[in-house]
Amino acid sequence: MKSKVISISAIASALVAISLTVGCYVEVVEIVSLVVSSVFVILPLYYKSFKGSVLCFLAGGLVALLCSLPTLAFSIVLPAYAGFFGLYPIIKHVFLEKRVSNVLQVMLGLTWCVLACFGVYFLYTAVIGLTFEDLPKFITDYILIFVGIFGVVFYFVFDRFIVVSKRFLDFYLKKIIK
Repeated sequence: MKSKVISISAIASALVAISLTVGCYVEVVEIVSLVVSSVFVILPLYYKSFKGSVLCFLAGGLVALLCSLPTLAFSIVLPAYAGFFGLYPIIKHVFLEKRVSNVLQVMLGLTWCVLACFGVYFLYTAVIGLTFEDLPKFITDYILIFVGIFGVVFYFVFDRFIVVSKRFLDFYLKKIIK
């Protein structure tokens, strides 16, 4: 690896670790920290370094895991990062680079996102013990349908966000890095 790739991967790993650690300790910003960390994971892709991005994903997640061990049982940040938010931007970039069919991209990404949403729901309810008894009766009766619908809507918003973030980062990194 070139020194530029190593340095941007190290910076991105540190930013991912900080973002995830903040998300583990501050419950209000859990989702925001996941989305922000997914943007930091794609920083090494500026140099077309798939390996640097994967190493950033692993190193940032590992450092965040070590820094947030006391809150691990009550936070969904690290499982959601490892299951979807950290890997999806890298896979999306590979799909775009290899010119995979848009229909296949959407089907795989949508299935993955909905399964991740169900995983987060079951993690919240089974492991953490969150109940949805305060919600109206029609929502609690059909909560799995609402989780699935949320997953579909979230996928399309998040997918577009990743594409726009990649273009934004490439544009500004081109101006900053000579």
